[in-house]
Amino acid sequence: MGQIKVRKIGNSVGGIFPKEWGLHEGDILEVKKEGNYFILDAQEVAKKKDRELIEESFTEFETNQTVSEKEMTTLFSKYGWGE
Repeated sequence: MGQIKVRKIGNSVGGIFPKEWGLHEGDILEVKKEGNYFILDAQEVAKKKDRELIEESFTEFETNQTVSEKEMTTLFSKYGWGE
């Protein structure tokens, strides 16, 4: 999975996480320590992001910014949509 360098941040220490992890400033990770292992759990962060995406999609629906199946077929048939 790689390595994370621990850095001094004020009177504490912290790490810089890879961009590929999809974390953002302000995300809160659950942490559990088992022996010398630190387990970071981002499940709640993922749920929050999924919830935001779902709410955004309902906003589009409520403002009538949706596309019908027929329109999708017309727009994206060259990519295999509707086959």
